[in-house]
Amino acid sequence: MPEFEPKIVGFLCNWCGYAGADLAGTSRLSYPTNIRIIRVMCSGRVEPAFILNAFENGADGVLVAGCHPGDCHYRSGNQHAEKRIEKTKRLLDLLGIGSDRLRLEWISAAEGEKFASVIKDFTEKLRGKGPNPLGRELEATPVLHNGTESIYDILKRTKALYCQECGKCSSSCPITRLDPLYSPRLAVEKALMGLQDAVLTDKGLWSCLTCYLCRQRCPLDIEYDELIRTCRAKASAKGISGNCAHEGVLFSLSRLMANPETRQNRLGWIPQEAEIAKTGDVLYFAGCLPYFNVVFDDIGVKNIEIAQSMLKILNVAGIKPVLMENERCCGHDLSFAGDLESFEKLAKMNIAEIKKSGVSTVVTTCPECYRTLKVDYAELFGAKLEVLHASEFLSNLIGDGKIKFNGKLAKKVSYQDPCRLGRHMGVYDAPRKVITSIPGVELVEMTRNREGALCCGVSAWMGCGRHSKQMQIERLAEAQATTADLLVTACPKCQIHFNCALCEKLPVKKEEVAIEICDLSVLVARALNLTQTPNMVERIKNE
Repeated sequence: MPEFEPKIVGFLCNWCGYAGADLAGTSRLSYPTNIRIIRVMCSGRVEPAFILNAFENGADGVLVAGCHPGDCHYRSGNQHAEKRIEKTKRLLDLLGIGSDRLRLEWISAAEGEKFASVIKDFTEKLRGKGPNPLGRELEATPVLHNGTESIYDILKRTKALYCQECGKCSSSCPITRLDPLYSPRLAVEKALMGLQDAVLTDKGLWSCLTCYLCRQRCPLDIEYDELIRTCRAKASAKGISGNCAHEGVLFSLSRLMANPETRQNRLGWIPQEAEIAKTGDVLYFAGCLPYFNVVFDDIGVKNIEIAQSMLKILNVAGIKPVLMENERCCGHDLSFAGDLESFEKLAKMNIAEIKKSGVSTVVTTCPECYRTLKVDYAELFGAKLEVLHASEFLSNLIGDGKIKFNGKLAKKVSYQDPCRLGRHMGVYDAPRKVITSIPGVELVEMTRNREGALCCGVSAWMGCGRHSKQMQIERLAEAQATTADLLVTACPKCQIHFNCALCEKLPVKKEEVAIEICDLSVLVARALNLTQTPNMVERIKNE
């Protein structure tokens, strides 16, 4: 049997790393031919998504080589590279690929010998580790959604065929309000005229937030969100895609989890004192929170505290939840971005693992997981799962007297209705019951709430641009105007997007929008003295 030869992808800085490789070649230095070099202008331009894509496509190792500290031609590019590599290594460890398959080296233009030595050493170490566990070729999975469905059939299924052109969708759309060139009504009109190519190539196809506001107000209940999702799938099949936020790193993570060979190390977040079970009645589905915690740590968002708080609360209520060791992304974002094949792979594996656990109830703190597990899995695979959002489950526990608050939490709070939890699933009362059940907490509503709530500005990590930021700033100002101490969310992504907006250069005075953002489960944990969260808003105000 021939010796395993690792495939290495190298991202080399034009000025130093690549020049060092060039010198090794012209000096006739011997080194393994396992590396395939990609020349980049600066190591600081190598995004985590590039590295994950390399592993997704079968690389056994990735080398990033840049200028020595202090020698960067762009002043601080290698410092950015160092931070990104550290973050990517944490993601690789979570995925079970292993951080030792990624290497960062400083190689100057004069260090041809060092380049050759690094390649020899890295190749030898990868030979010892063996192939990338996810690198084998995967068989194509038949997609259950009908990919050959015509535009006419899509229009009929989503009831868009019966559009009366009243314009309520466009007058309600939060994107149209900021970008008059985008219009749900005109998108439907193009489809009705049979202009398939115009529909699929229109950048507006990827602007829609699928927030459900237009569908809710449409007199004919046209399923515009489903029309968009189906058209995105058809566009994706033609190689057309939208602009992915964060260079697509979240999509890469989801696709890597869709690989059946993935064996994650995702339970390191569980508090030492927490109690969990291998079998039981209740399963806690944490979703992508362990990954969000790594990707967004630079903006001060600690999403994993949501999962830790929920676990502690369940324990206080006498529940030892089941946690799946190899739980995968629910697939929501891939589904709404048009990658139905990967979505269905994730769904099948999650359903199988949930059924194997023998639980009767699945609880999740993410509205997108909630909608996907409860609605999409059922529609696609007939999965009959009892799924509750954390707000519903907590409301029931409080009502049954299993959670009791002993002290007071003197806070005035406002509440952000997530689109998936509210308009998509109709859950409005449960989170408010939880909030108002906490002694000392006063709930003050924003002007737009419940069915009329404004979206956080981003959906499925698509199109996070100028209009998204405008919506976020507008919503934060609306929350601040209530004089609330906290803006409570029941969605980790709402928390991410609002905090992201606060960490960027603001078009308004900081004091007009800077408000502490807290997840509902964290709020309950605080009221039970189970956690203390640093007040990030004070840091923002003082910057």
